[in-house]
Amino acid sequence: MKKFIYTIIFSMLSFSASAEGFYFGAGLGQSEHNLHKYSSLTYTSYDDKDISYKILIGYDYTDRIGVEAVYNDLGQSTATVSSPLSSETDVESLALAAVIKSDPINNYTFFGKVGQNLLHAHDEISDGTSNGVTEMNMYYGFGVSYATAEGLDLRLEYEEFGTVGATDDRSDRPDEVDPRNISISLIKKF
Repeated sequence: MKKFIYTIIFSMLSFSASAEGFYFGAGLGQSEHNLHKYSSLTYTSYDDKDISYKILIGYDYTDRIGVEAVYNDLGQSTATVSSPLSSETDVESLALAAVIKSDPINNYTFFGKVGQNLLHAHDEISDGTSNGVTEMNMYYGFGVSYATAEGLDLRLEYEEFGTVGATDDRSDRPDEVDPRNISISLIKKF
């Protein structure tokens, strides 16, 4: 996954280095993983929300159309069952998406984006076992950005990543997650 991240970043940097429209940013958010719960188990604790962070790099081809590569670390879910076993599930996403923007209205711009993402989930179970899986999924998001006088944009955004994992009791795959994320980011344009 790291090689894929580096390839996308290098490609966008080399393509955009001499052109206007290039931007990058970082953000913090609140993710919800919607970790699958088995009806046959009794959960003594369950927490599928965490703080998330993101790094993004993008290029605006026109005032209305662009492309973005986004890495999201969606944090960790924890679940404990009465056995007693507990698991910690880490969730990450790497997305490439087309971005469509509205005309600015008093420094506010609405946007939507759609693309593909590599969604990764990794379980660490208290009995010493671990497993992980990465799958390609549809990715989409929408939000609003505010352009400041200093050349920065503040962005409020909602994202969905698809599902990854298993809904049956398989030891080779983590429990299914269906993550969502709401975040605020700071964007610098060049």
